[in-house]
Amino acid sequence: MLVDIAVIGNGPTARLATHALCECGADVVMIGPDVDRSADPRTTALMPSSVDALDQLGIDVRTRATPLLDLRIETTGPFGIVSELFTAADAGEAFLAQNLFIRDLMAVMPDVRQHKATVTGVRTSADSVRIETDDGREVRARLVVAADGLQSLAREAAGIRMRKKPLGRSAFCVPVRLERPHERLCIERYDDTGTLTLIPVAEHDASLITIAAPDEIAALATHSDETIERKLTRRQDTFGHIGFAGQKAIFPLALGFTPQPARERVIVIGESAHIAPPIAAQGWNMSVRDIMTLKSLLATATANGDDIGSQEVLDAYAPRRQLDVAGRLSAIGALAGVATRPAGPQKLIRQAGLAAIGQFSGLKRGLMRAGLR
Repeated sequence: MLVDIAVIGNGPTARLATHALCECGADVVMIGPDVDRSADPRTTALMPSSVDALDQLGIDVRTRATPLLDLRIETTGPFGIVSELFTAADAGEAFLAQNLFIRDLMAVMPDVRQHKATVTGVRTSADSVRIETDDGREVRARLVVAADGLQSLAREAAGIRMRKKPLGRSAFCVPVRLERPHERLCIERYDDTGTLTLIPVAEHDASLITIAAPDEIAALATHSDETIERKLTRRQDTFGHIGFAGQKAIFPLALGFTPQPARERVIVIGESAHIAPPIAAQGWNMSVRDIMTLKSLLATATANGDDIGSQEVLDAYAPRRQLDVAGRLSAIGALAGVATRPAGPQKLIRQAGLAAIGQFSGLKRGLMRAGLR
């Protein structure tokens, strides 16, 4: 099989990229095994800019999503509890984010051409990339878009290097059921343990993320579910009892970045290109920006009759994305250093910073707009 573009992966990033790049007039196929996501408990929060981008592609997530209208940030410290409310109106937006289950995100995306197989090998050459699959077939493409995650086989085959920086923190994530309705309020709490965030979805459900030192998270995980639920509810009881509604996940936090995201007719996007911890909800929103940038680049190249996989075309991608990616990852890293550590100086910085934001409405609006767009 010979195609213009092969997108490797089977998640929302790969599906969206395949759909978007078809609009460039290219022959595009997504390669990855079929996965049943009907029971997937994960959610993703889409910023207004991402919702706008999906609208441009004919995808309306609002039919399945929960709009997040308010965000309350709380931090404990030498001044007791300092709290500040951020609203969509503060940023001049209709919502702060649209939060929905991954299964619902996949459901609202159009069907795309897919070769349902696992990639077993990727071989680059001067004029094409050969992709081998476990069903014995081979796909040749002028360009490969790697959306196959952290352990990207295509990224490694092209010799694209990812720089990783461990943050010395771990996250405990679990879907939860709340005793009382959340009324579209997201809460982030910074306390003596670390952080605890509740991101609403549906009416009584939420995604819970707590970040702390690895030994703290490991110790928490040794308890029964009932004990963990009680501990988490004591830390954040705004919505009453917190009960688990799905599978727990624990993972170390790191930042990752590919200085040269395109070479050898392979371009990496999403988690294949950058790793962001679940802080400030930037992960999949950066993936959407990757896709929209690539779509614009390839549309221009196609209109000009250029070889879409040539290094001349691919060299234009990094300058359009790397400044944004590096800036957001730097901000997330700085926030993680201050927000997730319970030591005295960090507590003071958090409280003083939050109080200052509350005093200066212009600063507050500016920070919100930068984060949401």
